[in-house]
Amino acid sequence: MGDGKGQMRLYLISVLGICWVLGIAAAFSRGNVIYQILQKGFTAFPVIAAVLTRRITKDKAQWRISLKVWKDNRLWAFCAFVPGILIAVGAALYFMLFPEQYSGIFHLGNLTGTERVLQITNPLQFGLICILIAAVCIPVQLLELGEEIGWREYLLPKQISMYGVRKGILLNGLFWGIAHLPLICLGFNYSPENVGAPWSNMLMMMLVCMTIGVICSWVMVRSNNVMYSAIVHGVVNVIGEIPVFLSISGKSGLLGPNPTGLVSMSGLMLCAAALFIWLPGVKNGKAEMAGLRAVQK
Repeated sequence: MGDGKGQMRLYLISVLGICWVLGIAAAFSRGNVIYQILQKGFTAFPVIAAVLTRRITKDKAQWRISLKVWKDNRLWAFCAFVPGILIAVGAALYFMLFPEQYSGIFHLGNLTGTERVLQITNPLQFGLICILIAAVCIPVQLLELGEEIGWREYLLPKQISMYGVRKGILLNGLFWGIAHLPLICLGFNYSPENVGAPWSNMLMMMLVCMTIGVICSWVMVRSNNVMYSAIVHGVVNVIGEIPVFLSISGKSGLLGPNPTGLVSMSGLMLCAAALFIWLPGVKNGKAEMAGLRAVQK
């Protein structure tokens, strides 16, 4: 099990097994305790699976993580601001296409448990404030390290080494999406009232994970530092939850307003497509550090 293929297999069996066993148990459980364990522990399961796989296979490779993201100012700026801007643009496009859905009111009560609301007289200014908050929200970025360490720091280099950079990145996003499916089937992220739910919700989440996965994987390949991927993930999670609070329905649909909908994530999809085309080549897929050190900058 010390080879890359065995390590990949063990990691995927571990993390997917945890998610799917808990998901199936939650579906047949009368209470919501198991669902809460799945939801709250979802960001921790990948890093737990990575640590266990390392120990079982005696993998002594150095962890690819550093908090010194200021060493590459341009990449940090991309990770901190571009995803948030694209999400804001996607939400604006959604509300332009469906103006009857825009309330102009931010329902703080959905976040704080109160009846407070915030009148949005200047959506552009509000959007810029949210993007700035997400860009510097270090606690959220650190929280997302759990998923990113498992999927991008540990698994991705092995997939690139085995399958090449492009196929490895696509497989990474695919399996990441599969891990999300039990949560989505149980009603997480999307409204259960969507047409074709839960299957349509699950299919859309696969597209979301493939899209965000390409962006996170691209910055991992460019930097060899998973902290940049965590920044992208954190920004997406913070900004991505905002648009639905500005909608009349207050529900996440298949088209938007959150970037889990097709229209609202269109900017992210274009970005992912461009980055995927722009991916550098790899001199030697079997190189040290499972390929990432061999990436041509």
